[in-house]
Amino acid sequence: MRAKNVFRWTLENEPAGHTQPTYGERFIHGQIYQARPEVNAIVHCHAPELVLFGATGMPLRPIYHMAGFQGEEPLPVFEIRDEFGPETDMLIRSNPQGAALARTLGNRSVVLMRGHGATIVGQSVSQAVLFAVYAVINARIVAQALAAGATPTYVNAAEGRGIARVLADGWRAWEYLGRLAGATGKQRS
Repeated sequence: MRAKNVFRWTLENEPAGHTQPTYGERFIHGQIYQARPEVNAIVHCHAPELVLFGATGMPLRPIYHMAGFQGEEPLPVFEIRDEFGPETDMLIRSNPQGAALARTLGNRSVVLMRGHGATIVGQSVSQAVLFAVYAVINARIVAQALAAGATPTYVNAAEGRGIARVLADGWRAWEYLGRLAGATGKQRS
């Protein structure tokens, strides 16, 4: 990431001191930041592995210990049509739509978006990215288990709390992923 690619926005999702072109899905970020003061980083993605579960009604729970931060209950699914009608283009393009997504996320770290992707939150950039990576890996493993006809044994609440504590800092895993990606430097976010 380069400084020239980082733009500031107000919590109302208006440009803060720049004239760069806006992107529609910025409303996801501002509304979650307003609803969740402990959140300092948000990843919004269109990972096919997560789209699968958001679009099919199959519940997604952690089967992989590194996804235990998701909690024992199935991930919530945001259905934009429920509040904004069937004519939506499935993009979050307003503060009310972003606020509805934030309500569906609640106090969870991941919300699936039906037919669209997912939004993942963390207390730091490294934590949000790690949560996103492990959410995708978990979804892939669950899909493979279900395709094989297996009945998954999911992570329970105690196991999930344990890995959530390990990932609270996440620095070791962040360094590992950085090496895999070929990143240089030791900047902590």
